[in-house]
Amino acid sequence: WDAGTFSCLTEIKGHAGWVRAVAWSPSMQFVATASTDHTCCVWRSDTGKKILVLRGHDDSVEDVAWAPDGLRIATASHDRTARIWDARDGSAVVVLRGHEDWVMGISWSPDGRLIATASNDHTARIWDADSGSELAVLVVHEDTVEDIAWSPDGRWIATASRDGTAQILDAVPQFGALLAEARARVFRELTPDERRAAMLPDKPA
Repeated sequence: WDAGTFSCLTEIKGHAGWVRAVAWSPSMQFVATASTDHTCCVWRSDTGKKILVLRGHDDSVEDVAWAPDGLRIATASHDRTARIWDARDGSAVVVLRGHEDWVMGISWSPDGRLIATASNDHTARIWDADSGSELAVLVVHEDTVEDIAWSPDGRWIATASRDGTAQILDAVPQFGALLAEARARVFRELTPDERRAAMLPDKPA
């Protein structure tokens, strides 16, 4: 749409299901769409021509985000994974595994080094964008975490949940403060795997 006249400039068609999310490339030459047809597609923003189809998810793709450098795309899916793709050729780069339910939202850190995900398993998680390693599990909500976003300066992470709250967490200078905040807000007993991911000692028998 033209933001000045509110007229439609380009109509994008081609998905076989609902389009759940859309994201601009940093260059604004392309848009990426996430769909219930299990794919993410990349389109030219001026013509609506389909450039790439990213296939690999086994369920609905709920969210999509471009890396700040425009070279990678991240997707979140009901198949309990998030994936990172090469935006130039559509090849899969890394799969982020660890969530125990649908992955609802995804966001890049401003420097492109980290990924944050939001899930129906009531957690948000932080990942290394290059290796796919899970760095932290944030248990700060009592219900589905619907969305997640980094602040433009990279200092904060915001989460939105079905529990009726949004949380703003300190993400700098390292994960120390972020983990301390998460540990102080745990609303349920963590599983052994969650305790290890959150760098907590095993619970005494």
